[in-house]
Amino acid sequence: MVETVSAIVVGAGFGGLATAIELRRKGCKVKVFEAVKNLDNKGDVIMVGSNATRIMEKWGPVLPGVEELAAQPDTMRIQDQNGKILFNQPLPADYEGCPNFYANRGRTQRSMYEYAVSLGVEFVFDARISEFLETETSAGVILNGKKYEADFVIGADGVHSKARAVVTKKQEKPQKSGFAVYRSWFQLEGLRENPKTEWIAASEKDLLLVWIGKDTHAIVTTNTKMKSITCFATHKDDSNIEESWNLPGKIEDMLAAVEGWDQVLLEVIKQIPPEVLIDWKLLWRNPVKQWVSEGGRLALVGDAAHPHLATSGTGGAQAIEDGATIGALIDINGKANIPLALRAYEKLRFERTALTQRMGWETRHRWRQTDWEMIASNPEFLKLPQPTWLNAADAEKYAYDNFEAVKSNLETGSPFKSTNIPEDHVHVDWTIEDMMAREGEQVGVEFYQVQD
Repeated sequence: MVETVSAIVVGAGFGGLATAIELRRKGCKVKVFEAVKNLDNKGDVIMVGSNATRIMEKWGPVLPGVEELAAQPDTMRIQDQNGKILFNQPLPADYEGCPNFYANRGRTQRSMYEYAVSLGVEFVFDARISEFLETETSAGVILNGKKYEADFVIGADGVHSKARAVVTKKQEKPQKSGFAVYRSWFQLEGLRENPKTEWIAASEKDLLLVWIGKDTHAIVTTNTKMKSITCFATHKDDSNIEESWNLPGKIEDMLAAVEGWDQVLLEVIKQIPPEVLIDWKLLWRNPVKQWVSEGGRLALVGDAAHPHLATSGTGGAQAIEDGATIGALIDINGKANIPLALRAYEKLRFERTALTQRMGWETRHRWRQTDWEMIASNPEFLKLPQPTWLNAADAEKYAYDNFEAVKSNLETGSPFKSTNIPEDHVHVDWTIEDMMAREGEQVGVEFYQVQD
């Protein structure tokens, strides 16, 4: 870029931080507004796939520092609610030398933030944006009555995104899912005193244990480097999401959600310090095709554009891919062609993220099957998808390699076929209503469209 491009990013989650870093790496001036007062190291676990670490390895000390304290289980053990093992799924350590691991969410976010600061990204915390602005030549935000402008704005403001309503011109709210997740992160040491759980604390390997049952699944992960454990359990929930989407949880309520289940899981739950348990409400949004405003200077990334269920295993990685894609396209187009760059970003990313979003739903369906005879005959039915088309992707290279073809498609209507999805995949629009209508169905393998 000959002339410096300026950008505003709203939100300092994984998508916002990745976008800020990638834009700064490409020479842009970047200012980030974040609603919370400060970032800390709290948080449980996030899966970081090789498609994300391939991008992160260019971020100086970030990847080595995160990986140093990350877990890397070699197997996912899927069992029924009584603890009967249904399937042991091998988990690859890496793809083409880029690692897959389970990192502490808070520490990873903090590392990304510190690296962004070192690059010269400016941050403003406790910043609740009241309005988004756009002209033919700029975009901006209003904070406490003051206007801030740049060449373009990225809305990385999560599932409650205000930017999304500006882009789509629809005042939609996240949908109440009817489900929530008890989430906790604590030290392993307490498990050593219980004969039912001592083996978990004593394991020299990182563990990933899943229990599945009707309308519920529970997950335990361990991190031997940090001597820590996470314990999650989904449960039905009819609370009012407008009151709060993140509430303190109660141990007795979590135990009630898995009453009668495997004693190992129950004993782990009993060891959770009450102060670290939260009841995290699952809020859902339909996939949206429009990620870029009509003026072409406001775009969405991460959960603001494509909120993933945790069962997709790639929501954070897709947000990081968004950032790498935008950075490459702004690098190609410079200050003069920002609307084209952002529309190309939407075109390159939509089909891929619609598929990875759906992948989370389909995994959710699989784990809610109670046709144990069908599962016994085909246990691989339950596995978490880890396809090569997902993990071997290089989002930055893909953007550089495909920009001219996308530009031609946008300007002349010439054909463009996404190649960051399975070769024979045909995109079909879907909605949450479509997925929920099938929640109670006992469906076979032929139902699932995500390919490995």
